[in-house]
Amino acid sequence: MIWIGIQILQLGQGVQGNKCPMCRTVLFIGPRTCPISVTLSNIIQRNFPEEYAERRSEHETMTYAGVDLMPLFVMDVVLPSQKMALNIFEPRYRLMVRRIMEGNHRMGMVAIDSATGTVADCGCEVEISECEPLPDGRFYLEVEGTRRFRIVRSWDQDGYRVAEVEWLKDIPLPEGSQGRRELMELANGASELARAYIRHARDTVRTARRTRHLDLEGMPGPQDPEKFSFWLANLISLRPSDRLDTLRLRDTRERISSSISLLRDSEQGCRVQ
Repeated sequence: MIWIGIQILQLGQGVQGNKCPMCRTVLFIGPRTCPISVTLSNIIQRNFPEEYAERRSEHETMTYAGVDLMPLFVMDVVLPSQKMALNIFEPRYRLMVRRIMEGNHRMGMVAIDSATGTVADCGCEVEISECEPLPDGRFYLEVEGTRRFRIVRSWDQDGYRVAEVEWLKDIPLPEGSQGRRELMELANGASELARAYIRHARDTVRTARRTRHLDLEGMPGPQDPEKFSFWLANLISLRPSDRLDTLRLRDTRERISSSISLLRDSEQGCRVQ
């Protein structure tokens, strides 16, 4: 048995689908936007009080997850500032998305670590910027990576993974220190290199699909070196294992230096994004 609100939602969708009966527009319908049958609700609460309370508590916990609790979409390594589109078709993840869209519109994306064959220990929180429910129950999502996390522990919840996480940030350098000044100089130089790289890539690669992600307008300023370092890393075609290493790295300078080296290789024709 699942919580009453989701039961009513699925019952209604089974009869009418998720289109407006007048204009046939696809609607996003959640348990809190649907009328609930008072009679059916009372019957379930009276006959299954413990199960009802347990499932309602689970639903509210997953819908309004705290900052340290994260539903996980196991697919690929995503970096902060990375944008991507997702087609959600598995029933377990469709349930997860419905819950997320009633909450904070955020989830964690993780990959399978090729070295261990299990879910990687680090992932990236993504924010859902666009959510289009489709007539067959699928969701089309557009997401953007925001911040990194390390998985403390994880478990199965209604078919998908949920994790308790701790947030990761690079080791900060004191303001005014020599190391901080050197980092800012490195970031400024990398910014100029990135601009030249994007101009060259646009001239070389004519296909719109290949150049749409090479956008100078979205480039963060080097005043925030950590955020800029991930934007820089997203310009490069990295293997999943390398992307995971980049996600785990907590040294901003090393991340920028590595990206500069790879960008220079790309300019020489070794690798072109």
